Amino acid sequence: MFVLSLSLLAALAARADDDPLGPAVALYMSAAYEDALAALNHLPPEADADQADKYRALCLVGLNRSQEAVETIERLVTRRPLLKVDESDSPKLVLMYRAAKAHVIPDAAKTLYAAAKEHFEGGDSATAAAEFQQVVALVSEATPGDRSLADLKMLAEGFGTLATQQVQTRSAAGTAKIANGVAAAAVAVPEVTTARAVARIFDTTDGDVAPPVVITQTMPRWEPRQKTDRKKYSGSLEVVVDENGRVSAASLSSPIYPAYDQVLLQATKSWRYRPARKDGQPVKYRRAVAVVLAPSSP
Repeated sequence: MFVLSLSLLAALAARADDDPLGPAVALYMSAAYEDALAALNHLPPEADADQADKYRALCLVGLNRSQEAVETIERLVTRRPLLKVDESDSPKLVLMYRAAKAHVIPDAAKTLYAAAKEHFEGGDSATAAAEFQQVVALVSEATPGDRSLADLKMLAEGFGTLATQQVQTRSAAGTAKIANGVAAAAVAVPEVTTARAVARIFDTTDGDVAPPVVITQTMPRWEPRQKTDRKKYSGSLEVVVDENGRVSAASLSSPIYPAYDQVLLQATKSWRYRPARKDGQPVKYRRAVAVVLAPSSP
């Protein structure tokens, strides 16, 4: 729950000794916004990233750095699109949060639907069913009136029902086989599937593997939302290149720019490589890609 009430702030401050965010929260409550931001930028790895972004946005609002606050909220919504906001909180922050959801959720829902469809067509009905349910939940959170999202929701509901039925049918079939005294055969199927799922993915630490070679790796075009924004934004993502030279998985190891991140992840589906090779055979390989966004010259 995205809650910013004074009672929560007081509770967090009282636990300053136990909570990594405690000192930053205490600084925020005393209106020492610059000091609070500095504390938030030096949190230990175990700190709650969602809470950190929430307080970072509050500090930026307090300093009237609205554009940076918007970018922080968009980063949070991109990471957790179903996160809720307490409508009784700071009106300015609530408006930013609503705008961020309206901007981020449509692309997030479409990207997740594409992943769910791939899992469904690949036979992974359990994963597809869960992802289709998430698509429906995301679209329900979006601003009403977008016809394309209404169609997407209808498709996700339909495929979700089919995927759930497939899971139930397979479960019933497995139970029937066990009841008929062929339990060993029923157990062998998930074992093979599991072995395939955890097939080795190589990376730069494997010196005996020739890494994949780029054939096509086109980055989506980016223009800053504000024409006066001359800042550069950088980050990175990891892609898993399969034995056919296609990207089978992509994730942001370091977010770049909220409005660009989902577009970039979608673009990876069209990237092509000569696959990595070990002992002459194509293998899966995890590859890091650094990204820098810079506005074009005026």
